[in-house]
Amino acid sequence: MLDKIISYSFYTLFFLTPLFWTSLNYELFEYNKMILTYGLTVVIVGSWLLKIINHKSLILNRTPLDIPLLLFLGANILSTIFSIDLHTSIWGYYSRSNGGLLSIICYLLLYWAFVSNVTADKIKPLLKIGLASGLIIAVWGILEHFQVSPSCVILRGEFNADCWVQKVYERVFATLGQPNWMAAYLAMLIFPALYFFLSAPSPLLLTTYYLLLVIYYLAFTFTYSRGPTLGLIVGFITLIGLYILRLHPKGGIVNIVKLKSLLIVILSFLVINVLFGSALTSFRLVSKFAAPARPTISLPSNPSVGTQLENGGTESGQIRFIVWHGALDIFKHYPLFGSGVETFAYSYYQFRPKEHNLTSEWDFLYNKAHNEYLNYLATTGIVGFGTYLIIIIIFIKFIIVNTKYQASLILKRKGTKNLLLYSILASYISYLIYNFFLFSVVIIAVFFYLFPALVFVATDSISTFHLPASKFHHLFSIIYRRKIYTNIAKGIVIFSTLYLLYSIFQLWYADTLFNQGQKASDLGNPGKAYNLLSMASDLNKGEPFYRSELSYSAAAAAAALKETDASLSAALEDEALNQLKISLTISPKNVSFWRTAIRTYYELASLDKKYVNKTLEALDMAIKLAPTDPKLYYNKALILESIGKKDEEIENLKTTLNLKPDYLEALEQLKEATKSGSP
Repeated sequence: MLDKIISYSFYTLFFLTPLFWTSLNYELFEYNKMILTYGLTVVIVGSWLLKIINHKSLILNRTPLDIPLLLFLGANILSTIFSIDLHTSIWGYYSRSNGGLLSIICYLLLYWAFVSNVTADKIKPLLKIGLASGLIIAVWGILEHFQVSPSCVILRGEFNADCWVQKVYERVFATLGQPNWMAAYLAMLIFPALYFFLSAPSPLLLTTYYLLLVIYYLAFTFTYSRGPTLGLIVGFITLIGLYILRLHPKGGIVNIVKLKSLLIVILSFLVINVLFGSALTSFRLVSKFAAPARPTISLPSNPSVGTQLENGGTESGQIRFIVWHGALDIFKHYPLFGSGVETFAYSYYQFRPKEHNLTSEWDFLYNKAHNEYLNYLATTGIVGFGTYLIIIIIFIKFIIVNTKYQASLILKRKGTKNLLLYSILASYISYLIYNFFLFSVVIIAVFFYLFPALVFVATDSISTFHLPASKFHHLFSIIYRRKIYTNIAKGIVIFSTLYLLYSIFQLWYADTLFNQGQKASDLGNPGKAYNLLSMASDLNKGEPFYRSELSYSAAAAAAALKETDASLSAALEDEALNQLKISLTISPKNVSFWRTAIRTYYELASLDKKYVNKTLEALDMAIKLAPTDPKLYYNKALILESIGKKDEEIENLKTTLNLKPDYLEALEQLKEATKSGSP
């Protein structure tokens, strides 16, 4: 039973993770996928521990990546310890969640659970289940391109794509939430699908997998994503190169039939590009699908952090180089352990190049470097980046070395001995190329850790890990001394598993309340927002983001009640200050929290003028953390103008325009200020 729970949990992980999203949450896609992954990890690890108790022996297999993965974990722990924001480094940046220390621990537990519990005969079913999920997503994306989003059908009962602000028919994203992420996901699935196509034992299966590949690539094309397209091309070069060379010590004979089949697939992909274009060319025979003009309904995933790098645009290359320059400056300042795991959103502000202000995305928040390698370099330093590269290099070397010996256990058919290894490596290479331009998301991270695990199981490159007998018996003999002790141990594991699952659900539910509170706040209902945000904070007491937003809602509610209920207004004022203090104590270098502090103090200034000075102090702190952000100087100038400090207002406006000469509001404000103030 425990083996089945583990196996079906991994099947669920591969099938449901890319599909899982809800409209109830603050971030519709990535947060939900991470929560699901946490839950499945708890189930898998809990079942694994029960197996260990039942077997009266440690069930743990060793692999060639054990030491690199442990070094990588150690590097991330050190980076977290020395982080500029401990909370973010542990949990990850809130709207993404993926990438924090907890998520890394989760992926590593999945890796060792896989190699210790999954047998070689489960590899093909697991991949097929992953391909089935990919098929649903590909069809979803194709429908989006033709202006029928299944998301809108599910949410609104409308057969159109109007529930999205984004023009989804131009660049589809299905259930992945962003075109580049969908493209990277499909690119990693295309190569395992090629394996099944090239090793198909019958014409029916051959046709089935050919159609699957065509559907995948058609959906991939409709994302029009450059980074994943480059990754796919390099992946194909890798696959064809390996297949032709065969990597035998004395050379080998190419299977001409399979090579022809591979070329047919490539030609089919090229035909799709001729018809519908690609991310790298503008030529197409079929004109771009134009949606009819309809009023749109806003359903954004997280607009405050959406960037042109993610959404595409003419300036994306220019912006990317600017962001990379900032990432390198962060590394220079924190060379050993970086600024802290997943803290790029905060450290980038400190080193944000002035040139960023001249781009169309000058006021967007960047929580990633849009280059996974530079992101690791900036946030985990040379130690974290170095161990990350070691994992990649050792895995690639393993495949190249092992294809010489044709050692796969699950590939029995003649001529397909190394196809799985070739396809997994090609998939991995496509991911590595994509990561040079973008960054990893939950399902891609799952593949990054579990594809190597899959290869090690498939090639029987695992060995049983044995603790020294004396130590093992000393640690575990008490459990088996009496049956009641064994039952107690099982009870502890079961209780811990259920408790963790409940806690994970509680985190998810708190996020839904937080989302409702944010919407109420945006609609100008501070009372309702305060109640919902209070409930979210009670459920997830350690999340400073909730408390930061709660402080503003409390301040807004206090200001609204100052004339009708003075005592309640005073209580809400105290609550606003208390919640603000807690959030800034947990994350003192989070620029976003200081922006919220500015808004909070400004609201409270309607109750007491002393908060005007508090607003200016918060602005000064934000400027210290983000010295090249012109909006902060402009906002400070507005506050100074309201209290009659004309000279200081003009000085801040000049600084604003020095940072961003085309800031039209600041130009107008400076003209007005110089008319009646000092020149």
